[in-house]
Amino acid sequence: MARGTPGEKRGHTVSVRLNDAERARWEEARAESGRRELGAWVRAVVEERLAEVGDGQAPAAVRQPVQLDPVSEATYEELCRIGQNINQLTRYTHQDGRLHPAVEAALFEVGNAALALRGIEPMDPADPE
Repeated sequence: MARGTPGEKRGHTVSVRLNDAERARWEEARAESGRRELGAWVRAVVEERLAEVGDGQAPAAVRQPVQLDPVSEATYEELCRIGQNINQLTRYTHQDGRLHPAVEAALFEVGNAALALRGIEPMDPADPE
C-alpha cells in the first residue's frame, strides 16, 4: 500500500508530548475516523483545519495572544522582570551544580502567574517538559 503523495517524500518529523488523557482522546478520535495510524490522523486533522483558514479564522496555533488591558500588561511585564531577576540569582544558589529547590519553586510560581495572566494553563513543577 502506497502512502502519501507520489513523488513527494516526507522528510520532517514533528514530536508532540501528550498526557494520558490527551492521548486517550486522540486515539478515540482516530479510531472513530477510521484511520489506522495516529500520525496520519493528526496530519489529516491539521491539514483540514488549515484548509478552513480561508473562513477568516486562523487556527489557534497561528492566532496572536489576547491583548491584555494596561493593568494586566503592566503586571505581566513586572512578573517577567521578577522572573529575570530570580533567574540571575540562580547562579549564586546552585548547590553541587543543582538549583536550590526554593529558587526553583519561586521560578515556577512566577512563571505560572505570567502564564495565568495570558490564559495559558500553568505548568506542573513535577513535569517541567
